[in-house]
Amino acid sequence: MAERVRSQADDLSRLRRRLWVERVVWVCLLALIGALYFGLLPGGRRTTLIAVDGAPVAVAETRGDALRLLEEVKASSGLPAEKVSFAQKVSLHDVTASHNPPQSDSEAIGALSKALTPLVSAAAIVANGEVLLALPTEAEGVRTLSLILREFAPKEPTGTVYFRENVKIEMREVSPSLLYDSASAAMEKIVEGAAPKTSHTVKPGDSAWKLSRDYDVPIARLAVANPDLDLEHLQVGAKVRIPGELPPLTVIARRDVEEPVAPGSLRMQRVRITYENGVEVKRQVIQRAAPPPRPAAQTATPASERSGTEPWRWRDERSGE
Repeated sequence: MAERVRSQADDLSRLRRRLWVERVVWVCLLALIGALYFGLLPGGRRTTLIAVDGAPVAVAETRGDALRLLEEVKASSGLPAEKVSFAQKVSLHDVTASHNPPQSDSEAIGALSKALTPLVSAAAIVANGEVLLALPTEAEGVRTLSLILREFAPKEPTGTVYFRENVKIEMREVSPSLLYDSASAAMEKIVEGAAPKTSHTVKPGDSAWKLSRDYDVPIARLAVANPDLDLEHLQVGAKVRIPGELPPLTVIARRDVEEPVAPGSLRMQRVRITYENGVEVKRQVIQRAAPPPRPAAQTATPASERSGTEPWRWRDERSGE
């Protein structure tokens, strides 16, 4: 009987040891699987880190997902992704998932959009080294410049029209926000920006000088935007249109005119008028009127005819001696 009890006790002890061994094996197996899944061991779960100029920005599930996210950022510019590049250097790195968990698409795209600057190759209109706008081709760029000159030159015939800035067209990488589909589209945007944006109702105490200061608009531009108003005598309640932005380039125009030296005078002089974006800014006399012809010298009056009552004759006679 005692031996039987001892045998059962030994069996129970062996069973307990076996159960403990199995538990340890299962725990080790689960730990190994977890380590592999979270990338704690070589060959574990991996993700793809997207770095911009060497700095980590976003994490994608796979390399294919990372490339897809970059394509979506390019497409957000409104242009075909294959035509868009980035100003920064982008690199992809395989990393452990435990330290670099993947982000959602919206989080990753948001982070990449802030860190990356999309660029597109186009014909850029450059003024004094600054890119103002861009067109698909150089021909469209030239046409845009011609349209700007025509739009913002004075309506009167002029002899010279040019840009104040040093302007050139060159192919370069630019922001998609500066690119226009055509010269007509670019001009539409420029004209829209230069159009009056608001109006001011004249109140007591208002003057053209005060409006010019308050809205930071030259009086000459106010006059062009309000040809129907007498800015020197503004009436209370009148509506004054406030012009919009200046065009991206300053159009200078000059013309020479003949005009009287003074109101009502028959003497004429040549005057050169200078305009900026259609607004007269300067008048310069370049050829003064010739002086009137001197009266013919008068013949001295014989002594027998001198009466002494016309002193100017005596002066003429003395000066002629």
